[in-house]
Amino acid sequence: MLTISYTLSPYLRESLEKIDDLRRNILLAVLTPRNELHLRWQAMIERIYWLLTFSDTQLSKNEIAKILSEHLKRQLTPPQLEVLAYKKGLDYIVQNWLGLQEPVSSSTVLLLYQTAFSGRLRVNQEFLKSCLLYFQSSSEHPVIQAGLIHFQILSLSPFTVDNDKLSRLLSYLFLYKEGFDCRGFLVLEEYFRRNFTDYKQLLKETARTGAQTAWLEYFAKAVQNSLEKTLSDIVKEKARMEMPSSVLKLNERQKQILEMLGNPDATITNRQAQKLFKISQITASRDLTKLASLELLFARGRGRSVYYTRV
Repeated sequence: MLTISYTLSPYLRESLEKIDDLRRNILLAVLTPRNELHLRWQAMIERIYWLLTFSDTQLSKNEIAKILSEHLKRQLTPPQLEVLAYKKGLDYIVQNWLGLQEPVSSSTVLLLYQTAFSGRLRVNQEFLKSCLLYFQSSSEHPVIQAGLIHFQILSLSPFTVDNDKLSRLLSYLFLYKEGFDCRGFLVLEEYFRRNFTDYKQLLKETARTGAQTAWLEYFAKAVQNSLEKTLSDIVKEKARMEMPSSVLKLNERQKQILEMLGNPDATITNRQAQKLFKISQITASRDLTKLASLELLFARGRGRSVYYTRV
């Protein structure tokens, strides 16, 4: 049975007001394309790094950056596969939910799960549908919606380790579709991990009592904390983690692809890139994947039907 009980406490209201103000300042901040790429790259690495700490995967931020930037073709280790799985999940959100106002359905949740994880999500479908319908039938603040879905996915039965991972990706989806990922700079998991005792205790207490106000206050504080760090980095014009120069530098083919896709209706496939530049399938894939990893292109479709458009 779905039980949602919370109040808009003074602390929660104040935090949401601060989040709205921080978001406004971040969205209005003038950044050079290079600085924006650096900050977005930093946020991607930070997201995956802190996500991995919940499964006790021991990879440094530099190791994660190397996995994402080198497009490894050799047989991958389980930690490397986990990095790429999270990246696929985050890419799915960015590529499919930009400005999309339709509600998140249970089929969306299943597709996100299948994109990022192996196996099958085992949940009560009717319960999941009722959760999603309830969260999206009101005009509550997107941060409240994201916090509620985060908790509810964790409480789905039967619980699997991937519920934990899915809950965080869904939080990003709910925030992203309403424009609250703030140019791709938002990182929630660092706050969760640094305040992990509170995180576990609040989830446990919320599950026991059904009262979700304290959990939402904590979740909103995580959003606020991340945006405060981001705005500080913007003001200082400094990324805390440098993007490797090899990642940022584009070759002439890649520059031409971006120019060709200047028209919003223009698309390109791997096969078209091969013919246009007289290159191999592997080289074309490397060019297109790099542009997509920098979020300069969107990859759409699946399998052999994948095509790319300009962001």
